[in-house]
Amino acid sequence: MAGVEAWPPCNVTKSALEARVKAEVLRPLKDVEFPEWIVPSANDREPNPPPSYVVCFLSFLDRGFRILAGRLIRAILHYYEVELHNLNPNSVMQAAVFTTVCEGFLGVPAHWNLWLHLFKAEMSARYVGGEKFPLRVGGCTLQLRQQRAEQYIWSSMPSSNWGWQNGWFYLRNDGGLLPPYSGKMVTEAPQKWAWGAPSEEQKKLAPLLAGLQKLRDARVTAAMVAIAFHKRSLLPLAQPRVFMFELTRDVP
Repeated sequence: MAGVEAWPPCNVTKSALEARVKAEVLRPLKDVEFPEWIVPSANDREPNPPPSYVVCFLSFLDRGFRILAGRLIRAILHYYEVELHNLNPNSVMQAAVFTTVCEGFLGVPAHWNLWLHLFKAEMSARYVGGEKFPLRVGGCTLQLRQQRAEQYIWSSMPSSNWGWQNGWFYLRNDGGLLPPYSGKMVTEAPQKWAWGAPSEEQKKLAPLLAGLQKLRDARVTAAMVAIAFHKRSLLPLAQPRVFMFELTRDVP
């Protein structure tokens, strides 16, 4: 497509992925014929993953994403009709923080209608001479609705994640839980990206919003939540063995 930039060149090395294995945010290689992850070939100018693999980024692993993917990130991808590479680091972090707030502070699984009430998706694009061009990666940005920012914890995301687009590799899509990779680009923002929770569900959110207000009054921030799940080696966007609110000293 004219005006669309080429895929960012990959700079991922095996040692970088092995470091994530050591940090327990990526599974170790155990299957020789069907490896859990693959470093792209030097000939791959743009992603060309084998069947049953998706394109993932190092920065996503560093922000709580892991296979098997949890329900919230799967719901986000399917609802907004995007693929994993269409998200960006801040979007992944928003989802990870939200999941931790729900499970670790409100005592409920990640709540889809609460997500829709608080967040929306917007199209990110590149502008050249006043003309808009879609992005190869990161074209769907998940943002807190500004008119409802006071109903959520204090939340701000980094304005720059420089170089993250180069950190791509192939990740085995176990169970086919994530949308398959097709190289999709976000060329428009469908109307439903801005839709909130159904009106009949709004009143049911009152107890959760009251809990969020207590957290806000206590000056809990997204940064504090992120530090908490990193410090405890939690992976908010992975499919949990038990929910955070079920964790005890007897559950490793």
